[in-house]
Amino acid sequence: MMIGNFKEEIARIRAFVFDVDGVFTDARILITPSGEFLREYNMRDGLAVVRAIQKGYPIAIISGGRGNQLRQRMEGLGIRHIYMGQESKMEALLHFAAESGVPLEEMLYMGDDVPDIEPMRAVRIAVAPSDADSMVKGVVHYVSAFGGGRGCVRDIVEQVLRARGDWFTC
Repeated sequence: MMIGNFKEEIARIRAFVFDVDGVFTDARILITPSGEFLREYNMRDGLAVVRAIQKGYPIAIISGGRGNQLRQRMEGLGIRHIYMGQESKMEALLHFAAESGVPLEEMLYMGDDVPDIEPMRAVRIAVAPSDADSMVKGVVHYVSAFGGGRGCVRDIVEQVLRARGDWFTC
């Protein structure tokens, strides 16, 4: 989707969609002897997500990844729309749009790899972490200065909430 001025366009965003591995994390996964996946998350990303939810923004996680700890982390942040083990991220995106009542034209999608490209093309604004795949960087409207698991989620959520007057005030 073509957009005009980025700063003006982000003020139209009413919902967020995020991939997990490579966005909320640096894409590395540790596997315990029992087979559980361990991921490392950025607390500042979490604060931004919590603030967005407090302000009424629907947020979805659409991931090919699985694991109890992934679900626990996202539910702990207050995210209700969690789609794990997704082969078709587009199908999950359409389900989220129907469930949340927010049209694709008012959504932002952040992803880092090839499976994210199709849903990125369907929403108003597509963004990527600084260390995203080069094909992804070729289709997004904005590349964060921050990498996956290093504050890219906070970066874009804060920008949108500031543009809409919903960020913290001191």
